[in-house]
Amino acid sequence: MQFTTWIEADVPRMDCGTYGVKQVRVPWAEPGSQFTALFERLAIDLLRECSITGAGRLLRIRWDEGWGIKARAVKRGLARRSHEVVARLGVDEKAIAKHHRYLTILADLDRSRVLNLADDRKQASLDAFWPTLTPAQRDGITAVAMDISEPYVQYTRAHLADADGKIVFDKFHVVKHLHEAVDRVRRGEHRALKREGDARLTGSKYLWLRRAVELSLEHRAVLRALQREDFKVGRAWALKERFRTFWEYRYPGAARTFFTRWYWRATHNRLKPMTAAAKLIQRHLPNLLTYLRASRDQRRAGGRQRRHPVGEEDGARLPQRRAFQDGHLLPLWRSRPLPTRNPVEPSIGKRLFCSRRASQRLKE
Repeated sequence: MQFTTWIEADVPRMDCGTYGVKQVRVPWAEPGSQFTALFERLAIDLLRECSITGAGRLLRIRWDEGWGIKARAVKRGLARRSHEVVARLGVDEKAIAKHHRYLTILADLDRSRVLNLADDRKQASLDAFWPTLTPAQRDGITAVAMDISEPYVQYTRAHLADADGKIVFDKFHVVKHLHEAVDRVRRGEHRALKREGDARLTGSKYLWLRRAVELSLEHRAVLRALQREDFKVGRAWALKERFRTFWEYRYPGAARTFFTRWYWRATHNRLKPMTAAAKLIQRHLPNLLTYLRASRDQRRAGGRQRRHPVGEEDGARLPQRRAFQDGHLLPLWRSRPLPTRNPVEPSIGKRLFCSRRASQRLKE
């Protein structure tokens, strides 16, 4: 059985002529924290599994107090992190607010952990990361997964030896370019048909973008009926679906042969959006072939963005960069972000209040 325990203690302080007022460090709490180390340990375990709001309701703490516990945990974890080799690195951007505000996320793909976050999605966003790597860490990098972004590519080439053989373009972003091309074909054709009074493509956007196995039986029937018509978007859809075979190849030579045939069809279909997408992929084909050679053929940084412990309710109240960073960095691998407590100290309860009023009560 557990009881809520309130402890009031007068922590000794001294006034130093050189360093000012200093407070004695107590064994049961971190400096600047109003919670005991044992309570923060419990709070951190909850924060790793749910949002700030949910943990606050369970622990009966305020929302800003929960963020304080999380911020201190991240600071401790980063201080304990060692200079270990990260073989497979992921670089991605994340929108954190309106008006195109982004963060650049660098993640360890093997251990599913965030290494660094930086403002914006420019070349300078990686300035704070690469200088922190030791020569052994740079030599140990075997693959860097990213989207087709020239700033990321150029900066990686400038700081990593044999970068062209290590850069791996993300499958998700390549497929995204093909989906956007298919949708541009559909929009153009739909506008032309509507001017003639033909509304057969109305409401068919996601039929062309989703995979057939993800559609219901009713939607599959509608898609098959549209495919029997001579629509331009039908040809674009067929090219997009045909390109899925590229990711199934194991050997780069066979994948290159497949792409040569697919590229010819994509550039001879008189569909300008598909031609542009095919030329974009063709320019970056060598880094798509490295995707096939990498043992980790699917980066998880984008997925990790959707699994961070900051809930929607928290993000709406605190969209600042620091809040998002702490939410991502809390699940630190191996460097457990837990406060230390002297084992000979007795287990104590919930809060430690160090104030003048508490001191006066003890004297009375």
